Amino acid sequence: MIQRILNRWAEISKRYYIVIIIICLVIASMSFISAKETEIDTNYLGFFYPETNYMDEIRFIQSEFPGTETAQILIGVDRITAKTVLEDDILIMTEELVDAVTDVAGVKSVTSVLDLGRTKEEILSKPLEMRKQHINDELRYSLISVDLDATEVPERTVLVETFQKTIAKVNRVGGSTVILTGGIAWGYAWDNAIRYGFSKSLLVGFIAIITLLFLFFKSPTTPFVVMIPVLTAVLASFGLMHFIQIPLNFLTAMFGAVTLGLGVDYSIHLIHRYHEEVAKGNGKALNKACMKMGRNTFFTSLTTMAAFSAMALSPIRMLAEYGIMSFIAISFSALSVFLFIPSLLMLEERIGWKTRTLNFSWLSHLFGTERFIPLLMEKVATFSLKRTAGTIIIIAITLIPVFAGIGMIESVGDDQEMWIPKGDPLMVAWKIVDTEFCDYEYSTILVQSDDILIPEIIEALERIEESVMSVPGVVKVTGLNTFLQDIPTDKNKLEERITAIPDDIQRSFVTKDHTASLIIIKTDTEIDEKMVQEIDDAILFVETPADATFRHASFSTLFSQMDRLMDESRAETTAISLILVFAILFSFFRSFVRVLLAFAPVLFAMIYALATMGFMGIPFTPLTIMIGTILIGIGTDYSVHFISRFREEKAKGFDTRAALHTTTLTVGAAIMTATLTTMFGFLALTTMSLVPVQEFGIIAAIGLIYAALFTPIIVSLGIIVQEWVIRTVKSKIRIRL
Repeated sequence: MIQRILNRWAEISKRYYIVIIIICLVIASMSFISAKETEIDTNYLGFFYPETNYMDEIRFIQSEFPGTETAQILIGVDRITAKTVLEDDILIMTEELVDAVTDVAGVKSVTSVLDLGRTKEEILSKPLEMRKQHINDELRYSLISVDLDATEVPERTVLVETFQKTIAKVNRVGGSTVILTGGIAWGYAWDNAIRYGFSKSLLVGFIAIITLLFLFFKSPTTPFVVMIPVLTAVLASFGLMHFIQIPLNFLTAMFGAVTLGLGVDYSIHLIHRYHEEVAKGNGKALNKACMKMGRNTFFTSLTTMAAFSAMALSPIRMLAEYGIMSFIAISFSALSVFLFIPSLLMLEERIGWKTRTLNFSWLSHLFGTERFIPLLMEKVATFSLKRTAGTIIIIAITLIPVFAGIGMIESVGDDQEMWIPKGDPLMVAWKIVDTEFCDYEYSTILVQSDDILIPEIIEALERIEESVMSVPGVVKVTGLNTFLQDIPTDKNKLEERITAIPDDIQRSFVTKDHTASLIIIKTDTEIDEKMVQEIDDAILFVETPADATFRHASFSTLFSQMDRLMDESRAETTAISLILVFAILFSFFRSFVRVLLAFAPVLFAMIYALATMGFMGIPFTPLTIMIGTILIGIGTDYSVHFISRFREEKAKGFDTRAALHTTTLTVGAAIMTATLTTMFGFLALTTMSLVPVQEFGIIAAIGLIYAALFTPIIVSLGIIVQEWVIRTVKSKIRIRL
């Protein structure tokens, strides 16, 4: 039935190709307009679903305790030109910087090394604990801290750019550097990394893929025949994001470059078969290509969609949204390829450009790439078909270091430093500040009650403080009780004392309606999931008033769950994608053995890709845990095309080895061509400045190469071994009879 529909569509494409191409261009134009409206969300909370543990408390704290945002100005000196940051000219520059930023809208207070003194001698006479907040031990760096009223500061981009312009107006001392950093700078750099990284990766991916297509097809028009439907699918996918309100974040921003590679994969198989049939002189080349490749692509797109969409069940929101958008983009890509490529091929043929070729022999000779893919497939066929036993032995031997490499993979869990945009000056400065000046981490406990200002609750705050202080790593716990010498038993007296606390402190610890309060926890160690659990246990240990709740919540508590959620996500999504893909493949092959043959190359590709991660020191992150799912989706595509063509060749009367040889040289070449283009779609992600995105792009590209090479080798070996087993069993049965 599927082949009849595709055959009919091929006939329609021949007759109405101009109308269909116009429809394609209209869809692309309308999708582009809609895609421009897609929002970009750079909020860290976008990692998680609203129902994730601690999320409600964090959102409440953000809304009711806006507190102060911080900006920091890092002053550094080159030891060759300037001795220390306490030289007279550097201190004068520091004073000018303080005066300049004090006038910026939203600035609440500014502190610097000048608060300790005006000369080097005076500053160094102060205790170390006072100095270390403003200068590092080697006197190479000085820090100006700017507190901003979170309720009054302008939009982050405007604020950061205002600070940068203000700082730029101050005359620099030779040998010194002055860089804005801090919380607002992190957010600004993160936002830019996503916005510009998305555009750059999409552009680089497009240029790399279309360049490869020119080299592979040596045609001035075929690359555009490939890319027009794919770009239409990408634009339509981004346009739909706007309507279903899925924002662009650092993860969904990646799927544009990835979808380019995946869409081209479908196109190449169809065009490669079309060119093969044309070379044979088949007058129905388009019909044959659509029928043969269309049925395969229908099922391969289903397997890819099933594998990617399994991520929609991930407890990590960004992974789930990526799964949804991948499902949409892959379905759009497959649909767009078979709706529009036949018409574009007809246009190419009718205007006579199909026979025109480009001469890249000079480039091929320069890099030694002349007939690279055909020669590679010839060697793969020879290796796997003529040296079967040797191939099995080599694979078995390589599995020893491979499993060792897998054991070397680490999980970064809640390591937030990995998300720093690489090379961004704001983030380079932030890392220096974090290393030289930040010795502590912070978390909070949210206290809620109908009325916080009653003696029983303040006493409970004191008991909570004592209990949490017993947790290893906690160095200080601060709540409303900290600002009271004693706790009056009379409610009115208690309210009077709390009212006497300065307003800025009150705003940091209690809401205006007195229904919520904060306890701030200071630690000298990383707040990981173990410490979060210990603090939670310390809170539960304390008996509190019945109408009051004490809940631990902060960004640290939220991100401490990342490691566990990643492990759950990796196991669950991989298992679900395997089950879905297995079911689809079984409905296609109707043979358990063929399904295993389709899965075998994917399994080897996954194992070798994971080993490569271990050897390269690439850890598990929310991105790299998707590698298994991606290889299942794309790798099974390769197997389906390979096994289907083998069955077709066998039906023509060829023996097994001859059929496998032909399949490797035809479909194997198409697979390798598609792999290289898809690989560059993933490698385009290395242009983004977020290291986890770069690592994901690298390991995904490597995994695809493994899948492309293992498909002809493992499937060929499997078919040969299967037929040997069948012959052996039959011969034994005949002997017994």
